Amino acid sequence: MNFKNTLLGIGFVSVLVAVGCGGGDDDTDTGPADVPETVDTVGDIPIDTPLDVEPPLPPLPTKAPLATPADPLIDTDIESCALYQEERCLSGKLQQCQVYDTVGEAWVDTPETLLHRTLLFDRWRDLYNSPDGQAIDRDFSVEVLPGTPESEWGNPENFAGYWGAGDGGIWTGWSVVAAILRYSQTGTDADYERMEQHVRDMVTMYDVTGVPGYVCRYHYLMLPEGAPNTPDHILRWENQHNLSHHDRLLADPENTPNLPDIYTDGITDEAGKVWKGTPMWHGRPSIDQNTGPMTSLPMAWDLLKDEALKDRIVHHLTCYLKRLQRIELTNLQQNQDLLNGLMAYFSVGELQLDPEDIDLTRLDTIVGYVNRQINTINEDQDIWSCPDTVQMEPWRVIDATSDTFLVELIELVMDMDTEDGRENQIDHYYFPSIRGGDAMHLMHLAAMAYHFTGDDMYREFLYDELIGNIDTIGVAHTAGAFNLPKFCKKYYGDQITYGPWWAFLELLDASDLKTEMQKAFHNEMWDKLVKVAGNTDFAIMYAGALPKDIAKDRQQALAFAMDNILWMGGNGGTLMDDPFDPKWLDDPRRSYTLTPDQVLAATPDGIMAVCPTDDELAICTAEIDIMGITMDNLTGWDSQDCPNGPGPWECDIGNEVCTDQMASGPLPIPLRRYTDFLWQRNPFELGRDAGVEGHRQFAGSDVSEPYWNARRYGFITEGQGQVLAWKETGDCTD
Repeated sequence: MNFKNTLLGIGFVSVLVAVGCGGGDDDTDTGPADVPETVDTVGDIPIDTPLDVEPPLPPLPTKAPLATPADPLIDTDIESCALYQEERCLSGKLQQCQVYDTVGEAWVDTPETLLHRTLLFDRWRDLYNSPDGQAIDRDFSVEVLPGTPESEWGNPENFAGYWGAGDGGIWTGWSVVAAILRYSQTGTDADYERMEQHVRDMVTMYDVTGVPGYVCRYHYLMLPEGAPNTPDHILRWENQHNLSHHDRLLADPENTPNLPDIYTDGITDEAGKVWKGTPMWHGRPSIDQNTGPMTSLPMAWDLLKDEALKDRIVHHLTCYLKRLQRIELTNLQQNQDLLNGLMAYFSVGELQLDPEDIDLTRLDTIVGYVNRQINTINEDQDIWSCPDTVQMEPWRVIDATSDTFLVELIELVMDMDTEDGRENQIDHYYFPSIRGGDAMHLMHLAAMAYHFTGDDMYREFLYDELIGNIDTIGVAHTAGAFNLPKFCKKYYGDQITYGPWWAFLELLDASDLKTEMQKAFHNEMWDKLVKVAGNTDFAIMYAGALPKDIAKDRQQALAFAMDNILWMGGNGGTLMDDPFDPKWLDDPRRSYTLTPDQVLAATPDGIMAVCPTDDELAICTAEIDIMGITMDNLTGWDSQDCPNGPGPWECDIGNEVCTDQMASGPLPIPLRRYTDFLWQRNPFELGRDAGVEGHRQFAGSDVSEPYWNARRYGFITEGQGQVLAWKETGDCTD
């Protein structure tokens, strides 16, 4: 299908219909045959010269992803709260934040199981895994076994630090998504304020960099050696941490809103000494980090009441799009082997096109958009303000017919090494010409920018350049053509694609564009990539965001999701010799050792440990040749030396090298490895060692976000109309 002609033609046909000259749905002929002989123009467009006039752009209908909910406590004397089980003393009365049924107008003594668990996870994230609003892993200085009471593990004396902070951008974003979805279901003032603060904290992760549209991974305070620790903030200490060019000074801490006071005032120890520090932020934002705000902030935008906060969202997200610099690799048809090598390198997978897919091997130009890295070498260059327009003029053109082509290509590959700090270093890249996920991301960015601003620049970029010239809809329909065996697949690649894709679908209103993206969501993301992975999060999105005629497996996906969401929660059951005892689910998610023996002993019949087939091994270990130069592949392949032969759970792949065995099917949730966000990890992995048991606690957004999303779509009805409110429980002294 020629999506360029189809979509761009819609606008021109609509003009004909508007003046009574158009045909039916099957009439795509814009020639004069359907025009009365006495009419020689359609509006200002001469009929006899239609090819000399650019057809008008199709409309780009968007909508608020979520309706603003009504507050069920309005005009009552019940006051909402946001932190489950919190206590306060007010006017001599002890109050506790508990569940109130607004329909039955009664307190709920025993909340429904999933609601109770989700509210606990929301509580723990807000109290213990959100230093200065950043959803971060919390490390303990002691072993924390399942069943340990909150009063013990939450004691500041057992806090070690926030060492797993590197993915703060993406997981803060998904924490915001969970807060938005929760507010959409409760409508209370307290949950609105909670959501707005989550959004504000996400926007602050842009503000601290001083570069519009440039998000950090996390921000923190660098203190002198010997300064105290506190669980309220992310802290680092001089001479104890190796800084790199990714660690940078906050641009303007005195005038950046929403920062903690210690960034400017310092931190006071028990003896009353004030320790001043240096506010810092950690950079190198990947696509992963950017998908957090790209998914959450457009979802919140229409719900927000603070216009200044909304303006900051618009500023950062549109500047991010406009900052992306264009790269073109041209004249590729003159070297087909080169084109095949480039596609293999940039797409990280084996190309398996459907008969109706566009033929990517016929490309003559590959277009990329890259996010350049700010570092100590280039920080003084005049490239860090917000551009006025989306970048159409290429920053770099690499011509396959040029004598310097190979040198320039190698230079580009070196610039994409994100650990380096070169002048032209690249944090991340989109190649919408050949990668379906990248094609979707750029269309999503253009659509959200248009939704925010109504500026036709973004609609033109979407329809003329992305869809018209690059054919990003056609490329999106190949998103599942590049896939890898489970032994070397990076499952986070699916997660950072399906989340924003789902948000894109919910942002679009009825249109041909939305229908095409819905079809690709089913055909590519669900059918080819995620269906086999046992992903509850995605199954809820798939069943909720697609119409029944497109979501052919909707009932299957929904039944799976509703069965499996019951098992989301704490993951310490296997350590306690009973992975399927529900009592362990009402515990936080932590790092607990899970061995292959434990997993295989508890798996359902039919799941076994397997090794890669010869074909899978060939794909995972394939080297990429570009004009005689061997490039490392970009897969998640992992192997280890085994000179004495394979161990009990290893596969011998030859030459005294082994790789780990994996499960033949997706494991039940209680038997999956510990992780920060379950839905981005390999569901076939046979456990992982934790070292000190329970030493790391995760934010738990992978529990609450799917729950609130299932509530949003009406898949879970228990708990509807129930909200958090202050309940008097006795007397107290203020």
